[in-house]
Amino acid sequence: MNDDTTHKNITDDQLAPAENWSVWRQGDDGNRFLIEAGLSEAVAKQKVAEFESHGHKQLYWATQSRSEHAQ
Repeated sequence: MNDDTTHKNITDDQLAPAENWSVWRQGDDGNRFLIEAGLSEAVAKQKVAEFESHGHKQLYWATQSRSEHAQ
């Protein structure tokens, strides 16, 4: 066993996964629903664009989840 381990200080942002985006939908009745989570920013925005291209009346958007340790 090696006791010469080097420890680095890591910020909470560095610990947050890159796949922390979610896609949401709001219906005509105002209710909001999570469609999918755990996505990269690019994939989440692509999914929003795909849903919007279908011409439905619902509102779609992507949001980034924040680290539970963020201050």
